[in-house]
Amino acid sequence: MRKGDRVLGFICLGLSLWLILESTKYDYVTRFTPGPGFLPFWLGICLGLLSLYLIYDTFKRKASTREDATRLPGKKSLWRVCLILLFSAGLALSMKTLGFVLTVTIFAFLILMVLERYPLFKSILYSAIMGGAVFVIFRYWLEVDLPAGLLGL
Repeated sequence: MRKGDRVLGFICLGLSLWLILESTKYDYVTRFTPGPGFLPFWLGICLGLLSLYLIYDTFKRKASTREDATRLPGKKSLWRVCLILLFSAGLALSMKTLGFVLTVTIFAFLILMVLERYPLFKSILYSAIMGGAVFVIFRYWLEVDLPAGLLGL
């Protein structure tokens, strides 16, 4: 596992450097509030520090024969990852057509029903609560207009 952690550490370190460089293209502050470059800059800093610690930890940790053996996830786990990626792509592609709230509700329903094997009633209930919470948070608390879609939701 040390080898995998080390590779992940270097990948995340590269990603953090990219985040920091890209954040410099935006304003760090605008008048009295953080600008659009504030969050990616500090996310890059935090990710970089955590990546450096992970890399350091892989060199400090003792190797064991069992730990460094190649372990790939099983077919069931890979299938779940593929389904999540497929659902996420569907979320992105249908957002303008169906609207943000309805798309998130359908996404939550599919995750609960297909992947987590929740009963139909619970899946519908929890996804409706999720869609309603997204609507309330974005519309009234954050005061952000979300894509409405053809149905106007």
